[in-house]
Amino acid sequence: MTVTLKVFVFLIGALFLFLGLAGLFTPENFANSLGLEMANPEGVGTVRAMIGAHYVAMGGVCFYAVIRQTPVLLIPIAAIEVVMVIARGIAAVNGEVSSATLVPTTIEILAVAILVTAAMKLPRS
Repeated sequence: MTVTLKVFVFLIGALFLFLGLAGLFTPENFANSLGLEMANPEGVGTVRAMIGAHYVAMGGVCFYAVIRQTPVLLIPIAAIEVVMVIARGIAAVNGEVSSATLVPTTIEILAVAILVTAAMKLPRS
């Protein structure tokens, strides 16, 4: 169980890192893949800072938490994902969703479950 949880946390961290690097280094393409249009250079900088950097940091914390055996650090990452799921719920109530949002929402819910489980079950140093 411990090894499996560590692998899952590393996979989540890798996904976060991948998304973050895409947001940092190709913000226009990243935004377009989300259906966002960049109306000005500030929009590109916002994607870079608020999405790219955010996900890179989340991935780094996931890796660090497992490597340094400090699973409690996964709780804030899970909290961020919970708030993202809540935001998706608000978007759904406001009619701001499509079938394209099902996969990311499912991944976010799974990430929360895995991160919280890992935070509670993984051994601490």
